Amino acid sequence: MPRSFTPTAVVSLPRVDARDAVALASAVEAAAAGQQGVPPYVLSAVAQIADDRQALQKAIAAGPPAGAITKKEADRVEDLAITSLHALLLAWGRLEEFLPEAKGAQEVVERIFKDGVSFVNSRVEKEWAIIDSKLKTIADEGLEAKIAAVGALPILEFLKQTHATYGAVIGTTDAAADPVEVGKHREALLDSLRVYVMRASGLVERNKPETQALADALLRPIVEWRSTKPAAKDKAEGSAAQPGTP
Repeated sequence: MPRSFTPTAVVSLPRVDARDAVALASAVEAAAAGQQGVPPYVLSAVAQIADDRQALQKAIAAGPPAGAITKKEADRVEDLAITSLHALLLAWGRLEEFLPEAKGAQEVVERIFKDGVSFVNSRVEKEWAIIDSKLKTIADEGLEAKIAAVGALPILEFLKQTHATYGAVIGTTDAAADPVEVGKHREALLDSLRVYVMRASGLVERNKPETQALADALLRPIVEWRSTKPAAKDKAEGSAAQPGTP
């Protein structure tokens, strides 16, 4: 198989979402502006980064397309689905003395909701994990039949669908895709950053330490990148991305 030396094949960038890509690009632009003696071919790469960053910012500012679900909305629907299931089973459980279906509902409540539903106030990653465990317990222990017996199966199925969407939106499962326009501009910006890395790295000449120092300064924002997101926050985004090296 022939070797490839394209920027995409050679340069490994930090994993960033659209907003982090903007922040990373801004840091690169600032680093280049603060150095003397940057060759024109590197400066042209910086200019392209600036153009692509501005285009991405405009796409982000335009907002998600109609119908795209936000994290806040996904959290609201997940909370509504799980608390509705709990409420219906709890209501049936009050009749456990009289109806076998009600006894089954109470058994599900005691197994799945013995501590109530206060977990919906947890940070999003923790809430998702708790509900995920409850859904696995329902499946593994065959509790769906007892839920179906009191007519709650549609709520359970809705919860499963909501849970998958919730995980994607908060990034616990497969990451939710950027809107098409945002994704397109993000990829263009990342391509420009890769070209910049190759040009800045190419400045280094043997026995000329000043060229290594200049390349290091130009690449420092990428080498030392840390995500701008908080590591943990109630009902907010989760862990930071790890840095990459060119």
